[in-house]
Amino acid sequence: MNLNKKSKQEIVKLLKKIDYVKYEDIESSIEVPAKKEFGDLSCKIAFQLAKKLRKNPNEIANEIAKKIDIKNSLFGKVEVVGAYINFFFNYSKISELTIKEIINKNKNYGKSEIGKGKKAMVEFSQPNPVHPMHIGHARTTLLGDALSNLLEFNGYNVIRANYMNDMGFQVSKLVTAYTLWGNNQKPKGKADLWLWDFYVKFHKEAKEKPELEEKAREMLRKFELEKDKHVSELWRKIVNWCIDGFKETYKKIGVDFDIYFYESDYRDLGKRLVSEALKRGVAFKSENQTIVADLEKHGLPNFVLLRSDGTGLYQTSDLGLTLHKFKKYNLDKSIWVVSSQQKLYFSQIFKTLELLGYKWVENCHHLSFEHVVLPEGKMSSREGRAIMLDQVIEELEKLALKETEKRNKLPEKKKRDIARKIAIGALRYAILKIDTKNLITFDWEKMLSFDGNTGPYIQYAYIRCKSILEKNKMIKKFKINDFDEKEKLLLKKLIEFPDVVIQAEKELKVNLICNYVYDLAVCFSEFYHSCPVLKAENEDKKNFRLSLTKSTKIVLENCFRILGIEAPEIM
Repeated sequence: MNLNKKSKQEIVKLLKKIDYVKYEDIESSIEVPAKKEFGDLSCKIAFQLAKKLRKNPNEIANEIAKKIDIKNSLFGKVEVVGAYINFFFNYSKISELTIKEIINKNKNYGKSEIGKGKKAMVEFSQPNPVHPMHIGHARTTLLGDALSNLLEFNGYNVIRANYMNDMGFQVSKLVTAYTLWGNNQKPKGKADLWLWDFYVKFHKEAKEKPELEEKAREMLRKFELEKDKHVSELWRKIVNWCIDGFKETYKKIGVDFDIYFYESDYRDLGKRLVSEALKRGVAFKSENQTIVADLEKHGLPNFVLLRSDGTGLYQTSDLGLTLHKFKKYNLDKSIWVVSSQQKLYFSQIFKTLELLGYKWVENCHHLSFEHVVLPEGKMSSREGRAIMLDQVIEELEKLALKETEKRNKLPEKKKRDIARKIAIGALRYAILKIDTKNLITFDWEKMLSFDGNTGPYIQYAYIRCKSILEKNKMIKKFKINDFDEKEKLLLKKLIEFPDVVIQAEKELKVNLICNYVYDLAVCFSEFYHSCPVLKAENEDKKNFRLSLTKSTKIVLENCFRILGIEAPEIM
């Protein structure tokens, strides 16, 4: 039961009893008023009726209000202001229903069945296997993980996928660098970090020795076209070393994948699609012998699908992989969490597949996001100018450990576990709270702040709830008729959660969950300071406030599940 929806439906039911209102579109005229003095829900149906009845809307609103019978409803009062009919909740009923639903449903409160029986694949992270992930990779990785959680919360069967560009020119440069300077060594320490030194060295040396670029091109030809056994073995070994390093980082931030796709596995399938596009007139051979998708007549730039020497590009494999995804997994929805710089690329990929006759392309979605940048400008892994994700995690954990040591005397293992949860929570929240349309400028002070709209702030709200409930584990039934304003605000915020979950899924906006959980934490903090729980004026008030605290704790936990944030035991 969605109480927001139920209360709106009840207004519709009440108004449909009035003859000249019952055939109107009542639900679309119901809204949440901007000011609390105008009630909890407001109906502007009188404006719709004014034209039909040729009467003043204010008069119509007053006539309707007189005919509304709120006995046995969720409402305790109806008032008219101008042409608006304002409904005020019966908070005795609303509080009982809300708290009962949240406590009974617990982990399932707020879940929807929008995706029931449907399968969705979310492809995210996709780091190039040539260097460690930098802070910029945190955005696609954490956004994709939280989006997967959100879809699951809405009933979808979700497949989390990671796509490795294991045969691009940048990988060829790394393989070439290793053959020149690696001396057949095995990685020392974290593999991706160790390999990064070779990658940076190649780009520095290539500025003075341009012939290194040609060596890397030759290495790519041997791998892709000649299928050279020695090169293939070395290539895969280096890529797998790098991915082993990625997996260490994923483990630290609590991210896992159901499947890893490798570009090299889908290059041949992609080339078959390119041949099909050529035969069907979807693509043409250019003067310089490249094969190009003919997209200009469809309002997009033409799209190179195959190089003149027969080697493919990233898009060659992407065409093959997309076909494979839908054929093998029978998807209802496929989402790519990739930066906004690739908007045109995905438009071209989807249009090419559409022209090839694949109807499922309408279920392909590119969730774009802006980059994470440094205050001095864009990061460059090739030049060694980037803040690595492992470094960020390490620094955050150090800071969180200092804070934990200031507040609590605990065994070392427990302190470090709490610090880890606070650090990863801070990182996740800092990334996820920003709308995907906005850039994130990396700022250590903001990232490490434990005040305001941050992960630690919402974790602390949870700890407060937990602490209160541990001091009074028995909650009895209550009956109250008088409500403090802060109690009402907290109740209304709890009621909103299911609608926020549905809206976030519909818009693919995880930041809406962040906005909500921060507002909930603020509401609870104001309630906590204004309404004593354990020292309430009577037993009914005490048990009501304990129930409200328990409900808040449950909803905070459910938000944490979506965002991938763990709650520490203490802070």
